[in-house]
Amino acid sequence: MTYNKKQRNCMSDQRTNLMPIRGLTYVSLMALALPVLAQDNLPAGINSGSDTNRMTSIENRLNTIEEKVPLRLSLGVETLYILADHDESSREKTGNFFADKIEIIASGEFDNGLYYSSRWDYQITQQGFFPAYTYLGYDLSDKWTVQGGVLNQPLGAGVDGSYYDNSFLSDVPLWLGLANNPDMGVKTIFEDDSLELVFSFMKNTEALSSNPNARFRPDVVSQGAINPRGFSGDTFFANVEPINTFGGGGAYTFNLNNRSDLQLGINGQAGDYYNTATKSDGGDHWAAAAFANYSNGGFGGTLQALTYKHNIEEDRTAPGQTRDSIALSTGALIPANGTVYSSRLSYTMPADLGIYKSVQFYHDYDYLNSGSNDKFTALDTQFNIVGVRLTTGSFYTWISILTSKNANFANGGPARNDDSWSTQFNIVNSLYF
Repeated sequence: MTYNKKQRNCMSDQRTNLMPIRGLTYVSLMALALPVLAQDNLPAGINSGSDTNRMTSIENRLNTIEEKVPLRLSLGVETLYILADHDESSREKTGNFFADKIEIIASGEFDNGLYYSSRWDYQITQQGFFPAYTYLGYDLSDKWTVQGGVLNQPLGAGVDGSYYDNSFLSDVPLWLGLANNPDMGVKTIFEDDSLELVFSFMKNTEALSSNPNARFRPDVVSQGAINPRGFSGDTFFANVEPINTFGGGGAYTFNLNNRSDLQLGINGQAGDYYNTATKSDGGDHWAAAAFANYSNGGFGGTLQALTYKHNIEEDRTAPGQTRDSIALSTGALIPANGTVYSSRLSYTMPADLGIYKSVQFYHDYDYLNSGSNDKFTALDTQFNIVGVRLTTGSFYTWISILTSKNANFANGGPARNDDSWSTQFNIVNSLYF
């Protein structure tokens, strides 16, 4: 799973079929070629090249820009069916089926090295638009690019932060507010034949409204006094927000034979917290990951270890509050420090199943070893997902069974962790235009 500058979007958008706006492409080609064509009208003596050289120059220029498309558009619609054994209402109704989100995706490139990529999701359950990513990029060379805007933090097995689990539904590092998490900042990526490097600076989260809880991914945000999920009788003060986070990492891909590749990599991040209640230093945070990605034909596998820590300064507005837990924008508490071990296995093959032409079998597993000793988050978390993905054209269906333990922060069980297993049956449908 290596970054490809020709496929700049995150992994989820490899599902889309971005539609180029051909009229704009033609206009751009002609506009960019005019400076070369204009040389034919220069007075004798000024244009020293032969007619053949001029035509070669024109052809080379057109060949360079013919694949530059200034605007591609795609629209995605996703529905979700969930039957959860820990939810009495879900059991009585035999599950819930609802429209989950609408995705609007745009991207484009220009002849001067500039490009852009943007995806906004209208999440129906939150009734708002949120940026998955929105950035402007510039190619410094064929191997080095820089981007600025709403970007994924470079943390986890995607090197640049683009990794998802196979189910595209639940991933413990994601639900902890770490992997595949967009923030406001800048990022630069270097990609050679087998080497990939990424460095970033994130100024703050991507919040766009006065509601700190409304966002694309879970984040540590300042939201004042809350009643944590599963602990309605308790008050927890969430007064810190992340600022000035530096990140970076690298990966190297070994070509083992003509069909298999092994990528080994590491990445991490470190930054500060600002306490909005005391208007002072709120502490600091860091995270680091090591991973291995393997592919051989239709088989894919990933192993990852990710460790993190939130060091929260004692808050005089919340004396005596535990610092073993920290609050997320979802209203859930997570361990302030822990280690997540993850594995991903998949096998993809052609199929002839009604309308579907491809099938992928997958198994994802996460284990969170909690470093907390308080009553909120001391229990370890486990996530286990077995499922299939069916594909035809730009229509995708994921059918999965999720079993989890102490996963209230990831909507994988009862509101209060009770050290028991829960099971959830899911069907996700996505259609892209």
